[in-house]
Amino acid sequence: MYCETMRNGVEWGVMKEKKNIRRRRVLMLADFSYASAKAIASGVIRFVSARPDLELLLGGTHPQNNDLEYEGNLVTDGIISCMGTRGPLLKMALKANPRCPVVFTSLVRGLSTVMGRPCCSLQCDNAAVAHAAATLFLRHDLAHFAYVGARSRTPYDSFDNERRRSYVQILAEHGFAPDIYVPPSAAAGSELDALAAWLKALPKPCGLFVSYDQRAMHILSACRAAGIAVPEQIQVVSVDNEEWICDHTSPTLTSVEPDFEGCGRRAAETLLRLMAGRKCEPVETFGVKGVEQRMSTTDMHGSANRAVRARQYLRTHAGEPLGTARLAEILGCSPRLLQLSYKTVFGRTIQDDLAEARLDLAKSLLADTDVPVCEIPERCGFVSPPHFMSFFKRRTGMTMLQWRRR
Repeated sequence: MYCETMRNGVEWGVMKEKKNIRRRRVLMLADFSYASAKAIASGVIRFVSARPDLELLLGGTHPQNNDLEYEGNLVTDGIISCMGTRGPLLKMALKANPRCPVVFTSLVRGLSTVMGRPCCSLQCDNAAVAHAAATLFLRHDLAHFAYVGARSRTPYDSFDNERRRSYVQILAEHGFAPDIYVPPSAAAGSELDALAAWLKALPKPCGLFVSYDQRAMHILSACRAAGIAVPEQIQVVSVDNEEWICDHTSPTLTSVEPDFEGCGRRAAETLLRLMAGRKCEPVETFGVKGVEQRMSTTDMHGSANRAVRARQYLRTHAGEPLGTARLAEILGCSPRLLQLSYKTVFGRTIQDDLAEARLDLAKSLLADTDVPVCEIPERCGFVSPPHFMSFFKRRTGMTMLQWRRR
């Protein structure tokens, strides 16, 4: 009884102490219509949720589209902005908080500082992005390469310029000189015609790197208009992996995915250092999560197509009993051939991707359903629940129950 009373007393004291902690407020502003902003927010949320001394507020691009009580809730201890210095809501937040630090995650170099307060800018490592695209093309044994950037040039196109320069430099190290598309002036007529003519003149087969997903949609349209087969004549890789674009183009679009979620986590960590009065580098970079390969870089009649179909199948059926032998049987090839082609195309094994797909499925079930934790391993295709629980904790740093609660 005495021990129980003491234990309860200690717990009450801890709870009381926690209640007295002043929670510092972090305001994150982003255009959440973009998958990149959602992924950055996910990284921020996961970091903040593990810190009982922090409180996170989310705001979008326009004040009238938000639920914040602006007069009170814009008072914050730190700001994370995915929109540079633009946007009325950010201007309101800066005015309401004259001294609070700001961390920017914008691609735009010219919109990532605010005078008179501690600031840091987290920028995508565009050299790493270009390296991922060039490596994929080189792995496909292509001998001709090209690059297409933004439609119009502005002073803020630094990310476009960096990707182009890095792409050219990497290929030059392998003895190749890529063709660079130069958009016509507004007075020169239809860009689609100019783009189609340029694409027709490229030596083929060719690996074409495009600076971002929306621009790649123009490229695929121009290829169709010019009668150019993708991927048989031109393979296309872009950047950002916006699934609402990449999964619905024709053919589906291969895209380099920067580590946006890691960027969000680092943004929160950096903001915490600035809030504590510590100094940070004015500009830091975050790297690449991977390349999501789809049909725009696939040999429709070769082993690469088989590897892409294998990846699509295992991600759709991750909860089923599945392995290399079963996948090979479904695709009508030998397990050894499938393993080799899969590793060649994606640079990783089927087992690695299957484990990742099952981990994503578990996270989805924990976040979006009321399925009991004890049933989740079986729903994720694991025969041994203890093995999956150990795997989950090793990969996420927390148990499934902790993940669901946070």
